[in-house]
Amino acid sequence: MKKLYTFVFVLLLSVFLSACSSNEDHIYQTLEATAAKETDFEKQQQPLTKLETNEKKLFDQILDLGMKDFEQISKLADDALANLKQREEHLKKEKESIEKAKEEFKLAAEEFNKIKDEKLKQKANELQEIMNTRYESYEKLYSAYMNGLAEDRKIYEMIKNEDLKLEDLQTQIEASNKAYENVVELNSQFNDQTEKFNKAKVKFYKDLGLKVETK
Repeated sequence: MKKLYTFVFVLLLSVFLSACSSNEDHIYQTLEATAAKETDFEKQQQPLTKLETNEKKLFDQILDLGMKDFEQISKLADDALANLKQREEHLKKEKESIEKAKEEFKLAAEEFNKIKDEKLKQKANELQEIMNTRYESYEKLYSAYMNGLAEDRKIYEMIKNEDLKLEDLQTQIEASNKAYENVVELNSQFNDQTEKFNKAKVKFYKDLGLKVETK
């Protein structure tokens, strides 16, 4: 039921084989600083994966019990609610990392405006457009995932009601699944934009005359 979106931002380590202008140097530094700001984003992925796996196990345990042991079911539901809260905290840290990177990227945009070569400036503007689209994609993804958590929270709160009707629970589970289908779709868009930006950034460095090694 749970879908984790992952993101790997390419960090480029520069090996300058020829001298470059101050503007080019600043562009490189700010773009790499932007990538570095997303380190905390990446750090949230492993704990999120673990929490999602654990929550799925709790949900399966609840389904296996049915309504045979309401006290145990209620306890498992509380554990699941605590799990959702932890995931929300990780998502907020993830978003904070993206916001910091977004602010750093504004500095790169300022350097783009200083480029005199029209062709290079156009490519820089295209790079900026890709990144802005990526940030917009993440905002939608974040909202969708938070909505998914909210729908899941409704499930576990309902389960704690001893008079719960099975059809009501099924309706809520379907709402949760639909929410995560949206997450999966938006996740794919975000990952596509990330890959597109990373490739465009490498090409842009080459257009600037910077010799870099990727890893």
